[in-house]
Amino acid sequence: MAGIFGVALRGLGMLGKGKKISKTITSVKPNVPKTKTEKLKSKLAIAKQKTKASKAKLDQTVFDIKQQSKGRN
Repeated sequence: MAGIFGVALRGLGMLGKGKKISKTITSVKPNVPKTKTEKLKSKLAIAKQKTKASKAKLDQTVFDIKQQSKGRN
């Protein structure tokens, strides 16, 4: 019963609202490196993030393997 009322309330709520128009993002400036140093810093930051992601994937794989080996024993 609660599910039916929730759906009905959402439906009634949609009737009163007009269309939402998204505003253009104006406050966030793009980070475009111009100098050689800035470009190298950017590449370094990207490489660090990729390394973190790879380590997280590896840690997850190791964890999964350990869990599977515990389940077999």
